[in-house]
Amino acid sequence: MSADHLVKILAERGVASRRGSEKIIRSGVITVDGKVVVEPGSLVDPRAQDIRLEGKPLPPKPKPKYLVLNKPTGVITSRSDPDGRKTVFDLLEDEDTSIAAVGRLDYGTEGVLLMTNDGELGYRLTHPSYGVPKSYLAKISGTPDQRKMTRLIRGLELEDGPSGPCLAEIVRSTGPSTWVLITTRGGRNRIVRRMFEAIGHRVLKLKRVGFGGITLRGLGNGDARPMTAGELEHLRRQVAAKGRGKLWVSRQVKVSVAEQLRIPPPPAETVKARDDEGRPYRKKGWARPKPKKKRHGSRKKGRSDERGGGGGPKRRR
Repeated sequence: MSADHLVKILAERGVASRRGSEKIIRSGVITVDGKVVVEPGSLVDPRAQDIRLEGKPLPPKPKPKYLVLNKPTGVITSRSDPDGRKTVFDLLEDEDTSIAAVGRLDYGTEGVLLMTNDGELGYRLTHPSYGVPKSYLAKISGTPDQRKMTRLIRGLELEDGPSGPCLAEIVRSTGPSTWVLITTRGGRNRIVRRMFEAIGHRVLKLKRVGFGGITLRGLGNGDARPMTAGELEHLRRQVAAKGRGKLWVSRQVKVSVAEQLRIPPPPAETVKARDDEGRPYRKKGWARPKPKKKRHGSRKKGRSDERGGGGGPKRRR
């Protein structure tokens, strides 16, 4: 193994999250070959160098764990709370202390929360430069008009900077309140609530219904499940793209929203039989139709050939 950043090594060993590891390193309790290191970005080779935390060797790299939790309201995402409030870790049957929440959800916000001991993946899923989309179902006061929705979608100027473009559509409106599905790459504190406040609407209820396309499939309130191999691979492809792709909302997210609001699901996506150039769509990918082979010397005989008339011009009668 080649040298890597010290903060990344600590996160991978389950010492703490990426940000937590930065604080630990700067506190001066990490030594490398007997020397105190306080710079999180220091390059260290864990196989060739002796890394210690408060004089003790680092724990071995834990077995990777990836969970999807349906966070209820009234629960915080911190490891512990001085006020004695319930945390998301109290909901887990697994007491593995290396597992950390990927980002945060407010005390009053519910929905999809990813949890893992893979510090590097957790860091990439939450860092703005990777731009992983997150979808929220918001119940807001009143009904925004088209002008306000356009402002929301194009991006708003907030007190801590622009919100950036997003996707937003009204799912259902009853007059006094409206359900809006909003998808954004942003992850700043209370950003969805502040975006709606900026256009004059108060958020009455907020639920994250998708994180990188992963939904609450099969989860009751407060329940957790292991992430599937397909979901994990899907997330890794997204962080590898680093937000270069188009902002999107998966059909699974829209189906989940329809089930929660008890409305008809969105129509199934149709797949064109042929592309714009007439090439057929096959199961293993796009391919041009095979050209028909010409058979030389096998010209079909016509009536004139049978009579010995050759291929000359026909007589007029």
